[in-house]
Amino acid sequence: MPSQGSLFTNFEEVQLTDEERVYLNAASMGDVGIVRQSLEEPDGALNVNCVDYMGRNALHLAIDSEKIGVIEILIDNLNFNCIEEALLHAISKGATKIVKLIIEHPNFMAGEDRFKSFGVTEAFFRTEEKSQFPPDITPLILAAQYNNHEIVQMFLSRNHKIEKPHSISCTCTDCATKQNYDALKRSRSRLNAYRALASPAYMALSSPDPIMATFELRQEMMKLAEVEKEFKNEYLALLEQCMNFACELIDLCRGTQEVEAVVSEGTGCGEPLARLKMAIRYQEKKFVAHPNCQQHMTTLWYGSEMSFLQSLSLWKQLAFILLFLPCIPFLCVAYIIFPNTKPGEVMRCPVTKFITHATSHICFLILLAAATFRLTESGVTITTTTDIHNPTFESLTKEEKIQSLLKETLRPANTLLTHVQLCIVFWILGLLWIECKQLYSTGLKAYVTVYQKLIDFSVLSMYLASYVLRFFTEYRIAQADRCFNGTHVARELLWQENYTYFNWKLDEIKSPKNAPINYFMEASRFHWKPNDPEIVSDVLFAIANVISFARTTYLMPAFEVLGPLQISLGRMIGDITRFMVLFTLVLFAFMVGLHNLYWYYGAQRIKMVLNDKTIYVHAAEAFQGLRQTFYSLFWSMFGQVSITDITVRHPGPTGERSCVQIDGGKIMCTEEIRNESVYGGPTPESVNMERSTDIVEQVGMYLFALYHVVIIIVLINMLIAMMSHSFEDIQTDCDVEWKFARTKLWLNYMDEGSTLPVPFNMIPTPKSLFYAWKFCKDLLAISDVSWLEYHKNKKQTFIKKRRERVCKTLDLKVEDTSYSDIMQRLVKRYLFKMERAKDEKESVKDGVPNLRNEDVEIVETNDTPPPVPEAPSRIPYATPIHEEEEDDTQSIHKNLRSGIGSKRKLCSRSNMRRVSSSVAPSPTTLVIPQLDAIQRSQKLLDVRLQHLQANSKENNRIIDDIEFLRRVMTENQKALFNIIHALGNMQGEIVDLVKCLSSTPVPDKNHSHMNSSNSVSKSSGKKRTSQQDDEESEV
Repeated sequence: MPSQGSLFTNFEEVQLTDEERVYLNAASMGDVGIVRQSLEEPDGALNVNCVDYMGRNALHLAIDSEKIGVIEILIDNLNFNCIEEALLHAISKGATKIVKLIIEHPNFMAGEDRFKSFGVTEAFFRTEEKSQFPPDITPLILAAQYNNHEIVQMFLSRNHKIEKPHSISCTCTDCATKQNYDALKRSRSRLNAYRALASPAYMALSSPDPIMATFELRQEMMKLAEVEKEFKNEYLALLEQCMNFACELIDLCRGTQEVEAVVSEGTGCGEPLARLKMAIRYQEKKFVAHPNCQQHMTTLWYGSEMSFLQSLSLWKQLAFILLFLPCIPFLCVAYIIFPNTKPGEVMRCPVTKFITHATSHICFLILLAAATFRLTESGVTITTTTDIHNPTFESLTKEEKIQSLLKETLRPANTLLTHVQLCIVFWILGLLWIECKQLYSTGLKAYVTVYQKLIDFSVLSMYLASYVLRFFTEYRIAQADRCFNGTHVARELLWQENYTYFNWKLDEIKSPKNAPINYFMEASRFHWKPNDPEIVSDVLFAIANVISFARTTYLMPAFEVLGPLQISLGRMIGDITRFMVLFTLVLFAFMVGLHNLYWYYGAQRIKMVLNDKTIYVHAAEAFQGLRQTFYSLFWSMFGQVSITDITVRHPGPTGERSCVQIDGGKIMCTEEIRNESVYGGPTPESVNMERSTDIVEQVGMYLFALYHVVIIIVLINMLIAMMSHSFEDIQTDCDVEWKFARTKLWLNYMDEGSTLPVPFNMIPTPKSLFYAWKFCKDLLAISDVSWLEYHKNKKQTFIKKRRERVCKTLDLKVEDTSYSDIMQRLVKRYLFKMERAKDEKESVKDGVPNLRNEDVEIVETNDTPPPVPEAPSRIPYATPIHEEEEDDTQSIHKNLRSGIGSKRKLCSRSNMRRVSSSVAPSPTTLVIPQLDAIQRSQKLLDVRLQHLQANSKENNRIIDDIEFLRRVMTENQKALFNIIHALGNMQGEIVDLVKCLSSTPVPDKNHSHMNSSNSVSKSSGKKRTSQQDDEESEV
């Protein structure tokens, strides 16, 4: 039975023969002769595909030693599985030349063709797990995971590719079968595939548009990170890797032309910022906030007409804006009439569009404030005819007094649509026109996915509904006024000062006989219905005003000081939304519990006498129904509910109780006050009644206290901690967050169109009519290609035009570089950057500084190999290098390769071969089969001699143990014989002593005899003790 201390002794595969041990040892040492002789063995006893205890075959060991000669021989003889396993190992080591040697070998190519015929699915269901790599790992996947661009390019040139896994929600037969077979294996296989797909080397070499491939791959992995929570950290790491790759590509841009190509769409449709818009839509914040991208955006933002603002200080910019504001109406009129002039170019500049639209928004807010505070109306209120002659209103004219009285008595006198309201209507129509244009240009799906657009649409919808109701109310009021002719007659009577007939006319109009026609003649809102159209209009108008003023925060990202605050505010709103889920759960739990306690008392009404008037109050007013319970719990967080409000009121013995009103409307029973303060205690009847609710009030008090502890101490502080954490996250990456938000704001003003602010955009311009006519003409008369060319030229940025003018001035040749050419440049620079990073890493790892060019030339021209130790003389022919000598040789050449650069690397293999050949004597260069056979036989004899020596040592050890046992037994027998002899002597002495005691003793003789016997016994005892000590020491 094998020992349990060694795991590998339980496997039969590691039980190698002597020939196989020599064969594997020779492969690891790079001994070509012995390997060849082992492979040419005629008896066929050698298993060429044998593996050691770690599962390594001969080719695997040869790759570790980097012996090209041995590798070439082994590839000719091993099966495809061993070759494929060794290929994966070579890829993991980064041995590019060995990988190229293997994949170009005919045996591998033939086996690869047979493997392709089985398909990829066959590898997923492979049951053998003897390889160190998963069965779904292909050579290209492994090379991509190691980000080795040279090996990746080898396989891509051989038409290899990485199949993108199906969607996580795919329900096809293949996905269902894999899921049912092994769900974990399917998830790991998908993760391995995405690790390869996310490789920068693979994306750079396999995709014609690496930026686009990066963005799309990130979106797929974001969904996988949300679905497969178990591998979320792995997918997030891949997301960060893809983002860094995109940032490195744009970092390698050397000019504006290349940055334009990166941020553009690259399809020739003339969209200058399509890729940047996609990056914003996909939340690629680091890419958008990259310095190259931001510099390009800043240039486009200020344009050629307003570029001087970029170099001005903040105070100078503010002074210029203040001087520029009065000129906005004149510039708008000039743009409408002459759009292609210099003022038109200024108006089309993005920063000018931002200033004009921001000014328009501020004017809109001023109009809303004027309409809300009714600044155009007088604050004088005259309600009756007697107030007309009141000395207080002597400063008013008669017309103002009559108008004020009519507004307070008749509804038609109140003008709903004032001049301010009409201006607001025009502003709302202009904003609605802008939203319609954006909806048409971006599409419904893209428009709905932006929550700012949804907010704008909601606000405009509320404004439109508000004014539709106002127009409807105005129509119904005018209809009722025409029916009674009330406003005209009342005004004439007031001018004639016929107040009696005026009052009679009012009574006639408001008479119940004229209902419901006279409803819209009532001026007092206290007599209106709750759902009156004007009231609903005011409600919608108020909500829309709040959102409109709050919507002003969208301008804050334009400023570096206010931008991070606006971003933090948005993040905190998300925290509050998540907090409200837990808060609602806790609130609902306590609301249900307290309502279950007080439902009966909340429904009971108690008769009380207040100031000689009978009133009815609820016994538990704070908990009378679910709505009141909710209000009580919510407002108790802000201290609006007292502890006395949760007590239960009891009816008196007679069914009613006296009460007083204290503390701003709170009602307290006078009997309780009198019983407690004057008479010293309550009556027995009241005591019995109040004791019936003791348990309810105590439990309710405890629940109310626990509610305050949970809500105020725990949840509110948790919300504060969440918002603090969000603010710290924003501050940690403040610059990236702010630049991303600012770019989103800038893009709204960089698109074509929406040049004129509200309400000037409602005016039809000759330019819009010309574009419409041009569109129709090109659409009908000219082919689509010319229209696309026209559209492309229309969207051409001023940067390219300005560059063309400079080239024309300096007489420079302008080269029209395509998008694919620019991406190829960036990819090549990225690959060179990877090579430099690899060289620097190797130089740091080897500890060899970079050599000068002179040193490189000296090393390259020196053909003398470096000195190496002599080979041992026991086996004079084809002896492999010892481990210490081989390590020294490899370290020398490795240091030389890291020091002299890429050119020296090309010559390193030949130098290593020269060094290897210089280790042994010159006869080793002779290729004689007899010498190989002798060497192999010598190796076999060495192995067998080692086995015999080990066995002989074991046999000698057993013989020594047997001899030792025999010696111990002999000594024990001698000791036992001495003991028996001593006992006999003692017995004789005892007999002699007995005889002496019975007869006359002979003192001298007996005394000498006893002394002699004692000396003999002592000497024998000492001898026995020494023998026992020797035996114990030997044991």
